[in-house]
Amino acid sequence: MEIINRQKNIGRIFALYIIYFCAATILFAISIFVLFGFMLQNKTILPANYCEQYIEQKRNDIAKAKDVRPLIPEECKYAVYNLDGKLVQGNVSEEKSLDMWKILQDNKTKEGNHFYKIIQRKNEICIVEYSLIAKFSNPMLQKYMPNAEKFFLLQYIILFISEVIIFSRCFRKRLSKEMKIIKDTTENIHMGNLEFQIKYSNIIEINDILSALDKMKMELQQSLNKQWKMEQSRKEQMAALAHDIGTPLTILKGNAELLNELDLNSDQSTFVKNILSESSKMEVYMKSLIEIIKSERETVIQKKEIDLQNFIEDISEVGHSMARDKRIEFIRRIGEIPKYFLADEIALQRAIINVISNAVDYSPVNGKILFQADINNEHIRFIIEDSGRGFTQEELNYATEQFFQGNKSRNLKNHYGMGLYIAREFLRQHNGNLYLANSKETGGAKVTLEIPIN
Repeated sequence: MEIINRQKNIGRIFALYIIYFCAATILFAISIFVLFGFMLQNKTILPANYCEQYIEQKRNDIAKAKDVRPLIPEECKYAVYNLDGKLVQGNVSEEKSLDMWKILQDNKTKEGNHFYKIIQRKNEICIVEYSLIAKFSNPMLQKYMPNAEKFFLLQYIILFISEVIIFSRCFRKRLSKEMKIIKDTTENIHMGNLEFQIKYSNIIEINDILSALDKMKMELQQSLNKQWKMEQSRKEQMAALAHDIGTPLTILKGNAELLNELDLNSDQSTFVKNILSESSKMEVYMKSLIEIIKSERETVIQKKEIDLQNFIEDISEVGHSMARDKRIEFIRRIGEIPKYFLADEIALQRAIINVISNAVDYSPVNGKILFQADINNEHIRFIIEDSGRGFTQEELNYATEQFFQGNKSRNLKNHYGMGLYIAREFLRQHNGNLYLANSKETGGAKVTLEIPIN
């Protein structure tokens, strides 16, 4: 096991992020207060009681001045009344002036968030409305941000939300990085790659999971190695048996051929012909069995870049040659295809030719075979359709299984259910698949071989 220094549990990591978060929050708050205080000192921000102090300083001037407008801060509302309550001057509406006169009559100095200063003048009374709110000294800033305290509070909220987003992303990124180790490990095991060395995390809980996966990997590797050895032994025994059967079969067939040359009566001649016929079938069967063993041994494919146009030309030449003896029309249709693609050329060619061979066998004399190639959803498709009898429902379900023969009349064509099986196995090694259907165009069988482009 790889040794990891300074491992931490998830609780400790989370606590550290909380501490960092709280420290950053406090630092933001202090920075906001310091900036606010600095702006108060250089008078960029006016203090909350600025209007109150200014009015008190100018009280005597307001009491004597004929026009009080220049003496009233722009942030304040004011109204000057005569003793009968008639508005003489001010910067308020008529309705507002009535409200302020009522406040004056009630002898109030506060109404809601507003405060009032009452100044006696000669035969007049001035009332000034102001608020205890810190404001920017700049008129433009006052217009758009009338409350400096709320502005700084809003800035703090924005910084706080940004901090939450940043810290949550950092925590998620940290966990994702550690969890990726588990993901990579499980993907390797899923793909059957058991020779890799597991990398360990800096988090204790994740390492516990990885340790369990490591044990599972080792046990699975041992089990697969044991199974692989048993499978190899089985294949070797089958290959040896197939080879050994070939010798007595050859002798049996040779003796039957010698007997056939003798002067035999009708019954004897029939018996010898049956022996020869069945011996030939057994030879085909043994060849098919050897073909199975050979295809199972070739589990490792070697992908390389293939010129698809040349590949299709080669397949077409073989198809024309196979169809010529039965005067079958071999039709080729090529759709949109890439110039190159990655595949094991020999394995793929063998799979397609197996299907074309079946199509030739099952098509009648003067029939036709349609061979197509195109692209469908990032997959290359090779489609072979013949004019034979087509697939039965049973064949559609099981024709790609080993030794499946379906209709017994196939025996007359020396087929033992291997062509489609071998083709399907080659395609699966390319992460592709094989699909069976009946052709609407030719009336016979339709086989689609599909593999990914990359």
